[in-house]
Amino acid sequence: LMSSFLLHSLADEAATESDIATDSPAEPSDINCPSLLDGNSLSQTELITRLTDSCRYDRMEAPISVNRDGEIEPVAVYARFYINALKDLDSSDLQFLLQGLLQLRYFDSRLAFASYAPSRQQPVVGESALREKLWVPHIFLSNEQSSNILGTDEKDLLTSIYPDGTVLISFRVQATLYCWMNFQKFPFDQQNCTTILESWMYNTSMLQLHWEPNNSVSFHSQLQLTEYDLDGYVCNESVTVSDELSMSHGALVGNYSALSFSVLLSREVGYYIIEYFVPSMMIVAISWVSFWLQADQTPARSMLGCSTLLSFITLSLSQENNLSKVSYVTMSEVWFLVCTFFIFGSLMEFAFVNTIWRRNNNLELKKRTTKYIVRNTFVPKQMRRNPRSFNRSQSTMSGCNKVCGSSPNNTVITIETPIIIGADLLSRENSASSLEDGSSSLSSSSTAQLTDAQQAEKPPQTFATMTPKEVSLWIDRKMRFVFPLAFIVFNALFWSLVYCL
Repeated sequence: LMSSFLLHSLADEAATESDIATDSPAEPSDINCPSLLDGNSLSQTELITRLTDSCRYDRMEAPISVNRDGEIEPVAVYARFYINALKDLDSSDLQFLLQGLLQLRYFDSRLAFASYAPSRQQPVVGESALREKLWVPHIFLSNEQSSNILGTDEKDLLTSIYPDGTVLISFRVQATLYCWMNFQKFPFDQQNCTTILESWMYNTSMLQLHWEPNNSVSFHSQLQLTEYDLDGYVCNESVTVSDELSMSHGALVGNYSALSFSVLLSREVGYYIIEYFVPSMMIVAISWVSFWLQADQTPARSMLGCSTLLSFITLSLSQENNLSKVSYVTMSEVWFLVCTFFIFGSLMEFAFVNTIWRRNNNLELKKRTTKYIVRNTFVPKQMRRNPRSFNRSQSTMSGCNKVCGSSPNNTVITIETPIIIGADLLSRENSASSLEDGSSSLSSSSTAQLTDAQQAEKPPQTFATMTPKEVSLWIDRKMRFVFPLAFIVFNALFWSLVYCL
């Protein structure tokens, strides 16, 4: 009876052990490997210590699986970024500061403990000590200038292991990233600042990065920017090629998975309008005050023009110092050049009217219109060679030669009477008399020929006369409307290009 009882007991124990082996994963054959069969009774630290024991787990190997066809299936790592702050978008250094929470999620079947501890439903949570026991994907920011994990005494790094083997790594990161900005429309520009995450060690055949399907990138509800407006973001998944020329991943050649998201920013122009554009408009308008001053007031007009020009240059330099030195022309530089041209043009106008003011000769005009005033102002009549007087003298001499003969001993004297200006009548009388040595009178036919020649060469009458002072005042009055009208046209074109292109 005793022997049969022992046989039945051994058979029941064997059946029980076979059932346990069927329901739970196979244990390693190494007798020194700690058992996980009593996982429900283990503490969190004991459970993780046994799961990550060297007999079961190698943290140097990625959790790569092999499908039925014998092909390697890469580890899929899903990322999510929660942005707390965006600041220091510096136009001079082409960089910005990013602060937020980065989460990486992947699956590691070696860490699944649901079959060993079915009563444990909560994930195993730990900090840097837990992370040092696990295989963790090496992800880096490829466009970083500097970065660090935030924290006081310990780094703010949280590792969570779920019962099914899902690993979630969360850490607060602060990074200064490069942003390649375009300033062609500065200060009306829009910038796209990109953050790029790449796999450092494993290529696409072993590891692939993906954005989380839901809320891949999110922003803090109280996020505010001082100089820009946040218009949104764009996420992207790509592949980075590393070869012997680029050397983006050290000596490792291959294709590496990459994630990127671009923050769409538009610059707030209120500051620049109040601090730059409105003051520059006022400075240009002040330079037009010289048109209301007489041309002989040289100290006042010259001081006004020079002071406005220097003030505008100082104002522009204070704004351009915040911008990187670029090789192309920006919208702010176009504004600067045109406004400088207007101020410089007012100075040149003063120099021109001051020169006219100091002239001594009046302008004789056929008509008192803009066409004749401008033509006679730039090329005064007194400075032009009058061919009619020369021809008239020649014709008189030729007529006298006909009358008096062609003897070389004849002497001809031509006398031209001056211009006589009456109250309402301007007349010019010319007379020529020829005296011949040894003769006493002229024939009647020769006298008729001289009279016809004089009438044919009589110059046209002048209907108006303007003094140099009147011309200077006339030019200033015209410029009071020409300069503001031209500046209004320029503003219409400038602001249309800014907001329409």
